[in-house]
Amino acid sequence: MKKVKESFVNRNLKVSKFNSIFKRKIYSLEPQKTKKNFSKIEVDNFVKIAEKKSELKKAQALRYSVFYKEKKAIPTISKKILRLDYDKVDKFADHIIVIDKNRKEIKNKIVGTYRLVRGDIASNFDGFYTSSEFDLSKILNSYKHNQILELGRSCVHQDYRNGTIMNLLWKAVAEYVKLYDIEILLGCASFHGTNVMKYTNELSYLRKNYSLPDELSVKSLDTKIYPAYTEINSNINNLRTFVKLPPLIKGYLRIGGKVSYDCFVDYKFNTIDLCVIVNTKNIDEKYKKKYLK
Repeated sequence: MKKVKESFVNRNLKVSKFNSIFKRKIYSLEPQKTKKNFSKIEVDNFVKIAEKKSELKKAQALRYSVFYKEKKAIPTISKKILRLDYDKVDKFADHIIVIDKNRKEIKNKIVGTYRLVRGDIASNFDGFYTSSEFDLSKILNSYKHNQILELGRSCVHQDYRNGTIMNLLWKAVAEYVKLYDIEILLGCASFHGTNVMKYTNELSYLRKNYSLPDELSVKSLDTKIYPAYTEINSNINNLRTFVKLPPLIKGYLRIGGKVSYDCFVDYKFNTIDLCVIVNTKNIDEKYKKKYLK
């Protein structure tokens, strides 16, 4: 912080301007403690719940490098200076982190992270992050808050995207699901960019094959009507369209997830978001054996 302040002074910026930026609450506080015993998953890397401020900040630094530097989300001034991706949800969430203990000469050894928010915790604060983009009332009216878990801010360091780290994150999520008897997983999964028309085939394919049933449907709070949704042309190869989907969306669909009928365009985050819902009781048997045995 001292270096940042000196930088501001060297640029002859007004002290009042500096103070106004840093008077805002930076949400890099102690994460919500997991009351039950979450077992660390030991391998060459290991997975745990972030317990220290330093671990949370390193997870936020990884998120910043992925979402803002790689994927060109638009940071606020304070995020740009601190090089951290943070918001108010971080304060009461649990953060799964994957640590590469053999990552030498690099201070940040966190190479993967996933943010988990339990419904009973969210209800005591401002609710789920997903609620800022989608109307979740049917879900919230159908299940108890403590049966719902929001998954978000999933990312893996660009040097580790061979599937191994994501698999570890999924194993940790499964451990968490069993620990808290979670029935519903929800969250946002995204296409990169804000040009909805670029993904006409993919969005139409998802609407036709993976839309949520009416009793659990969620409505996008994005009121703009996008003409990207069309009847699938009979010449379009479904398998080829599935393969082109973002990896996280494919992962949710493979285990039995369904998606919102409409999308939400997040211009600040440079994404086209769909709300994904997974009923853990309906997870494909193959993945139940792999993750929930």
